[in-house]
Amino acid sequence: MKLHTALCDLLGIEYPILQSGMRRVAGPELAAEVSNAGGLGILAGLLAKGEDLRTQIRRVRELTDRPFGVNLWLHSELRPPIDPAALPQERVAAVQETLNVFRRRLGVAESTARPAPTPDTVDEAFEMILEERVPVWSTGLGEPDAKRIARCHERGIRVIVMVATVEDARRVANAGVDAVVAQGAEAGGHRSFGVKPASREEASVGTMVLVPEIVDAVGVPVIAAGGIADGRGIAAALALGASGVMLGTRFVATKESQAAAFWKGAIVEARGDQTTITDAFTGLYARAIPNAFATGYEASGAPVLPSLLQSSAAQDVYAASAAQGNRDYFPLLAGQSSALIHDLPGAAEVVRALVAETRSAIAAAAQRAGLELRAES
Repeated sequence: MKLHTALCDLLGIEYPILQSGMRRVAGPELAAEVSNAGGLGILAGLLAKGEDLRTQIRRVRELTDRPFGVNLWLHSELRPPIDPAALPQERVAAVQETLNVFRRRLGVAESTARPAPTPDTVDEAFEMILEERVPVWSTGLGEPDAKRIARCHERGIRVIVMVATVEDARRVANAGVDAVVAQGAEAGGHRSFGVKPASREEASVGTMVLVPEIVDAVGVPVIAAGGIADGRGIAAALALGASGVMLGTRFVATKESQAAAFWKGAIVEARGDQTTITDAFTGLYARAIPNAFATGYEASGAPVLPSLLQSSAAQDVYAASAAQGNRDYFPLLAGQSSALIHDLPGAAEVVRALVAETRSAIAAAAQRAGLELRAES
């Protein structure tokens, strides 16, 4: 049984399995390993400066001759980044007061300073993707305009955009993207909105509903994301009309992932009901495994700073937590699919297992359906 779809032909890959380009996780080694196994590996490009990104792209090419992608955020608060000097002082003080509680626990010097500015790297990173003719440009948390899409197509670059609503899917499809990722509410990491929603519950549609809704609404291939970590989930996504899947949490918990060992361990140990959506880590809503930082911050009642300025303010906390191997004060981004992950294999091994499991799941479903039909007749 072949596991091949139109998406495979579109992207030049063997299997319709994509690895998401999550920051702090998706480096050249992970992306190349997934691509070498027949999927599409995606390099994290968020906040990468042009020449640094070029170095990483070329490192991927040293490790694989297969197609791969680079992911960028296009969030409204990064184009351009918000100036920390414009933040109300009382808001900064309230944030730092809560972070100082965590700093004391970690033995880190307290601070009342404004956060460091977020680097303005989107434009130079995009130009580097064009110069290097990366096979796939993947975007999240915002939408590329038609001009950028056209510039990619002029260079033979495919454009994939992640969305969380059917309205956003229609809009990006009309702008000319090659494929749409339908991100269900189960997905780990950041919710894919270009503007922060008013609440964590807004537009929180599960994968099982969102995928067929978007499949019916657009005329381009749809890639399912959220709650998928094994072949059963891939088979279900294909049955819903998806042309492929994008997995994040499953690839965080692999040998090539750049995630800290305690982050990977937290995923392996987590149950499906042990994740939550919070904006405490970065200022934007993201699904993560709760820890002392997330629960303590929300209990404090402190506000959060805008996109990535929150994580900039807390960077010393995260760095100390990582250095100490302490999972309590680090953003453990992960999806509900954590419940299905019980090991830490290599990424290529994951791809091979997913393909075998999907074939088995499809065959088993067909057999069960056939038995039921014979029983009814």
